[in-house]
Amino acid sequence: MKRILILTAGFGEGHNTASHCLAEALREHPDVEARVVDVYQETMPGITKILQSGYGLAINKFPFIWSAIFSLLETPGNLEATLPLAGNLREALRRIVEEFKPDAIVSTYPLYAFLLRELRKRGHAPSKVPLLTVVTDSIAINSSWFRAGSEAFIVADKETAQVLDRGGVDPGIIQVLGFPVAPRITSLQPLAPMINGSIRLLYFPSSRIAHTLAVIRKLQELPGMELTIVTGRLKSLHAAIEASGLIDGIQKHLIGWTNQVPELLSSHHLYIGKAGGAIVQEAIATSCPILVSHVVPGQEEGNIEMIERHDVGRLAVHYPAAIASSVEEVFADDGVTWKRWKKNISDISKPSSSRDIAAFILGATVAEQ
Repeated sequence: MKRILILTAGFGEGHNTASHCLAEALREHPDVEARVVDVYQETMPGITKILQSGYGLAINKFPFIWSAIFSLLETPGNLEATLPLAGNLREALRRIVEEFKPDAIVSTYPLYAFLLRELRKRGHAPSKVPLLTVVTDSIAINSSWFRAGSEAFIVADKETAQVLDRGGVDPGIIQVLGFPVAPRITSLQPLAPMINGSIRLLYFPSSRIAHTLAVIRKLQELPGMELTIVTGRLKSLHAAIEASGLIDGIQKHLIGWTNQVPELLSSHHLYIGKAGGAIVQEAIATSCPILVSHVVPGQEEGNIEMIERHDVGRLAVHYPAAIASSVEEVFADDGVTWKRWKKNISDISKPSSSRDIAAFILGATVAEQ
């Protein structure tokens, strides 16, 4: 029985999505036990909840604050200076490793590499157990992802690999295997590269209620569009949309939290929303073109660069009228822009990425023994 420890953190959806999708792929092997652990949540759940709320507030309403934090973490020495304050996290990680006795440790969050490095120096973690880092961002990669080292870095695309290479990472330990998405995506059938009937829009709004309602009104003014709105865990936003009366009618759909995001993406013509690492990679895997309506400074700027470099979508100006105008342009002239995006996104789609990464991890554990 191979034991794989996967470390995650609940700051953004990318880390958790990557961890759980990878665990699902690993568990397809009958001789593998995969355990996903959020050390923050297990060690200090109350403080973690506060930190998560602060993170959400920063990225949605005060992005300049997150931009400043991102820049601080980019500078060598700043994150390292906080490590003495993370003694409880380090001790919790030591106990988890000691108890589970993993054959490989997979990290989807940068801090764990620093903690594990300290544990190894103190002889509290076996150096023969490989650390494999899954980088959940694209192109705009904070150096905190790789400054502490790792036996391998798994990245989504060759552009991200080049960033790590320029940052001093040995190219021989960089693996371009994609972003871990739900293994079941391989069985989903994306929409054909043509439009028959209504154009189906999938909108993931931010937490700003007035702005979201204005965007919905503008999108509803477009003829021939069928709008699905996913609010996720934003309960107050969900309630405000319901109370607004904007979703009355058979061609408007409102969904709260759901684990069916891959199915929604594969059944819609266009994703509209923020450029989060997980949702962008899921859209690519399901061949759903992307219109970005909201960007978090730092890592999400890299996702925008990747989207535009591969010509699979674009950044729309934040204003509601401009978002609606962009949608109209994408589907104008018999959808010529959308069809180009659809072809390009199908060319770079990696729906089997989780299984490919799982195979690499299992191969790494065999190599170590």
